[in-house]
Amino acid sequence: MNKTIFFLFFICSCILHAQNKNLTCLDFTKGEFKSINDDNATLSSIIIRNGQKQLEITNQEYTYKKIHWLNDCDYSLFFSKKDSKKDPFKKYINHNGGIIVKMVKIENDVLYYKTSYFDGKKEVTSSGRLIKISNNSSFN
Repeated sequence: MNKTIFFLFFICSCILHAQNKNLTCLDFTKGEFKSINDDNATLSSIIIRNGQKQLEITNQEYTYKKIHWLNDCDYSLFFSKKDSKKDPFKKYINHNGGIIVKMVKIENDVLYYKTSYFDGKKEVTSSGRLIKISNNSSFN
């Protein structure tokens, strides 16, 4: 009986410890995330990322982006060639360094970030959060 109670206590402790584990930048290189734009609370996306590419789903629209990692935490996003051919603004963003994403902090399963890009006249900045949903990183 004591062994059973100890075993159950041990398993529960392991599960609780695993759930409270703080993530690192590397945990945000692959997986499924909810992205919330802090500057526009109604704008949120689902992001599926596999390391070098990501799929963003916003209001039933699918956007593919290439990721260029600057270090373990910061990266540049570039629109797919297909998207940038159809949209001159996306093409302009790609040719001017992409969208720079810099990690601000990580708390539990949330990465806080700031973005910036040059729109031709000024630098446009924004901030948001990536909430890790799962480790699923597959998409077409």
